[in-house]
Amino acid sequence: MRLRRTMMFVPGNNPGMIKDAGIYGADCIMFDLEDSVSINEKDAARFLVYSALTTLDYSPAEIVVRINDLSSGLGVQDLEAIVRAKPDVIRLPKTETAQDVIDCEREIERIEREAGIPVGTTGMMAAIESAEGVVNAPAIAKSSKRLIGIALGAEDYVTDLKTTRSDGTELAFARGMIVNAARSAGESSPSAGAG
Repeated sequence: MRLRRTMMFVPGNNPGMIKDAGIYGADCIMFDLEDSVSINEKDAARFLVYSALTTLDYSPAEIVVRINDLSSGLGVQDLEAIVRAKPDVIRLPKTETAQDVIDCEREIERIEREAGIPVGTTGMMAAIESAEGVVNAPAIAKSSKRLIGIALGAEDYVTDLKTTRSDGTELAFARGMIVNAARSAGESSPSAGAG
């Protein structure tokens, strides 16, 4: 079991932040190729993160890379580069159904086989960011043995609900669903996180 007390998000298009990410002692470093990177910098960010993961040592931190969702057309490109760089975990954004996880897992397994990486090496984390994803959380939690966690993307979730963040009341149902889904998936399955 890894400790995930602190998770540092690092924009994938910021070379200075990427270079220095390991000095802060975070339990987990998440390199972001999605929301923090503008569309015209996606290719450069993918290359920067790949290069960093294959040349720099961030240990003992767990390395997570948040890819773009597969439906965007960019997610498979992200996986093609990043899985070969051997991160600990791929974070799949905008997870709404178990099929989203299954589709991502299929691509990861294909790339692991092509690259000679033992199948199953790359973990996955599902980020739930919509009402549909919350309702489907139990099925998502049980969709893959690769899942090490499920996270609530709180800002995107409240946007999907067409509300705003307040004292957290608007997140209570989603947090409860995700925690229960993770627990019902079994002892060896995902841990839950809520944003």
